[in-house]
Amino acid sequence: MPLLFVLAVLNGCAAPAPRPDGPSEFDDPQTLFEAGRFAEAAEAWLAGPEPGIDARLRAAEAWLAAGRSERAVALLDALEPAGLTRDQRFRYDLVQAELALVRGDFSAAERVVALAPDRVPAELVPRLERLRERLEAVDPESPEARVEALRGALAERDFDPTLALALLIDVPLGGLEDMRDRFADDAELAPWMDLAVAVRGSLLDPPALRSAVGAWARAYPAAGLDAGNVIDWVDAWRTQQPMPARVAVLLPGEGPLETAGEVLRDGIVAAWLALPEARRPVLDFIAVGRGPDAAVGAWFEARERGADFVLGPLDRAQIPALLALPDSSVTTLLLNRPPDGLDLPTPARPLAILALPPEEEAELAAVRGLVEGGRRALVIAQDTDFGARLAGRFVETFELGGGRVVERVDFPPSESDVTDRLEQALLLDASAARIDRVSALLGEPVDGEPQRRTDIDLVFLAARDEASQVQPQLRFLDLSPLPTLATSHVLTPERDRDLDGLALPLSPWLLATGELAEQRAAAAQAFPRVGRSITLSQLHALGRDAVALLPWLDAMKRDPRLGLSARVGRLRLADGVTLERDLPWAVIRDGLPVRP
Repeated sequence: MPLLFVLAVLNGCAAPAPRPDGPSEFDDPQTLFEAGRFAEAAEAWLAGPEPGIDARLRAAEAWLAAGRSERAVALLDALEPAGLTRDQRFRYDLVQAELALVRGDFSAAERVVALAPDRVPAELVPRLERLRERLEAVDPESPEARVEALRGALAERDFDPTLALALLIDVPLGGLEDMRDRFADDAELAPWMDLAVAVRGSLLDPPALRSAVGAWARAYPAAGLDAGNVIDWVDAWRTQQPMPARVAVLLPGEGPLETAGEVLRDGIVAAWLALPEARRPVLDFIAVGRGPDAAVGAWFEARERGADFVLGPLDRAQIPALLALPDSSVTTLLLNRPPDGLDLPTPARPLAILALPPEEEAELAAVRGLVEGGRRALVIAQDTDFGARLAGRFVETFELGGGRVVERVDFPPSESDVTDRLEQALLLDASAARIDRVSALLGEPVDGEPQRRTDIDLVFLAARDEASQVQPQLRFLDLSPLPTLATSHVLTPERDRDLDGLALPLSPWLLATGELAEQRAAAAQAFPRVGRSITLSQLHALGRDAVALLPWLDAMKRDPRLGLSARVGRLRLADGVTLERDLPWAVIRDGLPVRP
């Protein structure tokens, strides 16, 4: 009998080796995963009667790594996204993006890849980078593939310069800048990389685009590219971007927001009529009741009617129920912000928020004050919830930036004369009292003027139209030489010279001169309510901008630096969810807001 056979028989008859007490290291799912035993890791994470959310997410990752994507999908479908913590949502979205890549849905994967690493839990950043690398490797339209196509096109005798734009214009600005740096020493590619960066950086801002392309043409005269031709090509490219086919607009049917909804509707319709007929989507207006869940029913009705884009609603109280929906199959642009303290969805969800919160302008005012060297502020606030919100945000931002609020004056909105309160805050009353004491000691009148405190270098006014009463009093008290900042809420529809000297962040729509001022005047003629109220005028502009965003929202999700020059400000999705507004600054001169 061969020796090997004998040894085999003996080994087969041997008693099994004793197992150590307690679980083996390979009973630990993380150890199994790291050992490449993905299916076993998934089963281990799911062991037990009720595995937690973290365990189910990790199991989904393991099933995906094991090539069992259907098992991963089933686990994710059973989860309720609205109930996840922020870190769990990022892990959930990352698995969804990896699944999208398996399906070849590059756009869905790109929305997650576009996230800045500092917005992602640290432990998931390496996976995000690997996802980015995999996407670039398999996406036929990845930046690397486009560069190779450009290099090949440049070798052709009849190279058309606009082909460089056609190949690169879709790449997010950050990616283009990386490519430009990588090929900075490549004399053949570098000019076209510079052109792509210049165009992408001002893609949705026509005046800035003209300036950027003109500067590029002067820098590369040998390229022989006519700047006007480039502008025309970009204009044509923008008009070819797909629009949704059917847009549902959820607006309040009755109640305190009914007028606001009507004005917003008018703005939407005005923008829709301005579109070329071939690019107009079907508009489907759906009235929303007043209950907190009413918008959910309207949203599902919109989906059943075939909407592929939803606008609205306006009622903040109805937004939490919409955010809690597990179904995210229809792109949604909310036209108000959710109540404070509510967790926002992650950027992977096709949802964004566009609103005009007053606090945003107060924050910009604080930043402006700091940038201009202000460090010690006097805050004058209307004693209402509105005034408190403005003042609170200004103080928070100003102090976070190193400033200090040395005094705050709150006044009732019914009080037209706040001079006494201001004199006390400015220590003028104390100065006058010292003069009186000296006069009493000397036994004769003293020729002296009360002097205000000198430890203030800027003023912030948190008020509505009461500002027209307060600002003249500030001038009377010799505060006018100091920068006095406010928000757009001080404006009135009529020219008001009492506001002269105030500086404020302002929607371009509200500036007194320029193309948008002409549009606003025309809107006031067509819709009289727009001309009678600054708030309603802003809502009309918001409706127009909502239509302008329709073809760009997904692109802005994938490129956080893509900015749209809009009526309510320059808009960008820096965090992938909330559209930030960058506002120009204005000063009130001769009663009208104009650029400084």
